[in-house]
Amino acid sequence: MPEYEFDIAPSFAGEDRAKVLPVVRRLEELGVSVFYDEDRVAELWGVNLVDHLPEVYGKRVRFVLLFASKHYVEKKWTRIERQAAQARALDEAEAYLLPIRVDDTEVPGLPPTIAYLDLRKHSVDDVAAAVLRKLGRSLPARAAFITKAPRTPSDVDALLVERPPAWPYLLFAGVLFQGVDALEAKFRDHLAGYAPRNGSVVDVLDLSAFRHRHAMLAAITDSVERILSPERRLVTFGLPGDTQNLNPDEVVHTARRLVQLYEELLDWAREVRGTTYVYEQVSKVAGLQARVADGPITATRKLAADFLMLADTLVERLTAGEDVDYEFSLTFTIDPQLSKALDDAIEQVMRSW
Repeated sequence: MPEYEFDIAPSFAGEDRAKVLPVVRRLEELGVSVFYDEDRVAELWGVNLVDHLPEVYGKRVRFVLLFASKHYVEKKWTRIERQAAQARALDEAEAYLLPIRVDDTEVPGLPPTIAYLDLRKHSVDDVAAAVLRKLGRSLPARAAFITKAPRTPSDVDALLVERPPAWPYLLFAGVLFQGVDALEAKFRDHLAGYAPRNGSVVDVLDLSAFRHRHAMLAAITDSVERILSPERRLVTFGLPGDTQNLNPDEVVHTARRLVQLYEELLDWAREVRGTTYVYEQVSKVAGLQARVADGPITATRKLAADFLMLADTLVERLTAGEDVDYEFSLTFTIDPQLSKALDDAIEQVMRSW
């Protein structure tokens, strides 16, 4: 069998890229080498594509995935790719040009009797599995842990290979759990009211600095709300039951950003406590201010724990046919007694200053 530089090259119209990209990335996750234009920018830069594309689609790849659509038959560059692939197909003993329908448009030169896959009927995993069979490979064996959220990076890798029902929620819960768990030492320091000295010394009650710290805390909590906004959730999780075209990188990114904001909350309180205050009354104000972060920190940890508990039961419940509520919320509150104590401490300092 001839040696090829790439296993697969998709041939598609730019208007269909959003449908093609999940297939490309899934194949890459499964170890398939793919010639994908946006990953080959340096190679294509300055090249005469009229000469280069026939070289790629006619000689350098083992199979061509042709994504048939209205846009596909209208484009000049896809016509060049298709003609190169069809010329090669005439000399091949096995199927070389593998068509996938995006819509019902007929592609010139392809007989109506040729067998298609169809993105309206077949999932990304269906297409990937079919490609692997053409390549003489098989899907990786099922992972034993797959019904629960991943606890380790290797578990994450296995989850992305298997992709059980509601996999984005399992992935989000696992990455969030791993991130929060990695910050456990900082959280324990926070509970103990401990912070290492940061070298700053304050010998006055600086109300402007006090307000600036409060503004920074508000900015962090606002960022959390944006990360978990309905719009961002739709990008991260899609609609319940419709995960075919979701990008796992979006799920991981959202979870990691939430972990980052959780660490910023811990670091905010750590900075307040790590400053040395010359006067005891000012130190008391700072100690109370640091505790303002308790509510957001506790709420974020609770979200991580609750989401992990939900994710660990999702696969089993969905398989049993249960209608699962995917909604979750994160609410930040400040203890009214703490708020009053902080106001009283500031007022006391101001009277005695």
